[in-house]
Amino acid sequence: MKRVNAVVVGAGAGGGIVAKQLSVAGLSVALLERGKWYTENDCRKDDLRNQRTTVLGNAFGPEDAGNPRVWVDGKGVAHTVLPSEGSYQNNAACVGGGTLSYGAMAWRYMPQDFRMRSIYGAPEGSSLEDWPISYDDLEPYYEQAEYEIGVSGDYSGTPFKGPRKRDLPMPPLPPNREFEILEPAAKRLGLHPFHIPMARNSVPYNGRGPCMRCRWCCGFGCEEDAKNGSQNTVIPIAIGTGNCELRSGCMVKEILTDDRGRATGVAYYDADGRCKRSSPILWWFQPAPSSRRGCC
Repeated sequence: MKRVNAVVVGAGAGGGIVAKQLSVAGLSVALLERGKWYTENDCRKDDLRNQRTTVLGNAFGPEDAGNPRVWVDGKGVAHTVLPSEGSYQNNAACVGGGTLSYGAMAWRYMPQDFRMRSIYGAPEGSSLEDWPISYDDLEPYYEQAEYEIGVSGDYSGTPFKGPRKRDLPMPPLPPNREFEILEPAAKRLGLHPFHIPMARNSVPYNGRGPCMRCRWCCGFGCEEDAKNGSQNTVIPIAIGTGNCELRSGCMVKEILTDDRGRATGVAYYDADGRCKRSSPILWWFQPAPSSRRGCC
């Protein structure tokens, strides 16, 4: 296979953004994802099959077959857990990862969250430390993410927010009946209700329509394509540059290294679990920039 500037493993929240940043900067990227690229046509509501209730399996993967996890308890005993079991702590295995089926709240950390040890102290024996960066360091990137991914809401009702240079790019979603009751009641109690930031379109944004207010966000995909994740925002931008190749259905086997411990590439299985040409070896090799090897 041809060498690329970067191999990104996992097309979820982080991987999708990294692939976009690199490809927009002109670098070639191979973006590997073990799951499928679901569309809004796949995002139907089923209380028994979603990412929060796995009675009939996970709506957006992974399947039980071939995807166990093994963890070792404090006594050294190994346990095998399947994706349909609660202790698996499953996230969606697909393009977009958890951002396809998440509840889509888009909070920023507050300034004090970066200085927990300085402000509150640390219990004896605790490893709690202040962050090496501050809210001010991250603020421009919060803003960039809010505008590129798309966030609706209104912080004006809370005095506890961190400073920001721009308002959110979309107004809040229209108030529902619960809000109409709870908002004035909270104000009478001296509280500070406000429209929370949501990675959902309240108005048409970035070529996609607004939320239809079905209230089925958490655990489900969005058949309106109004909920914003990496699968419908940054990953299409990355692919549109011509510098990023998304390979779905590809499970990375391992990161390969040379004698100096430096990464030379990744070995992975394709959607068929084998190379698409006659070969006794059942996995592909994607070389890193410094590698001279090809497909195994």
